[in-house]
Amino acid sequence: MRLLTLTALGLSLLTVASAAPSAAAGKAIYTANCAGCHGANAKGVVGPSLKLAATWTPAQFKTALVIGKTPKGVTLKPMMPRFTKGFAPKTGKAPTDDQIRSLQLYIKSLKP
Repeated sequence: MRLLTLTALGLSLLTVASAAPSAAAGKAIYTANCAGCHGANAKGVVGPSLKLAATWTPAQFKTALVIGKTPKGVTLKPMMPRFTKGFAPKTGKAPTDDQIRSLQLYIKSLKP
């Protein structure tokens, strides 16, 4: 019984560790949700470059994605989705902080 408990605990710790924010996880989110407008390298196409967004705090970045406001209080254009129902595929729940941090890490890695 003790071995099963330790094994279960080990799996639980592994799950937590693998859920940490990462640029690799952010790449999948970016590709499915952002690249179509902001371009493969986040330098802008239909939507603007994400160079400035890469410098925002995670809280500021989340506010832009979910509420549609920049840190200066500017409302993002209506064509910018508000991710209140999650990233594609939609989960019905707002993105997690780890998803948002992963997305921002990936954008930073692109050096828009």
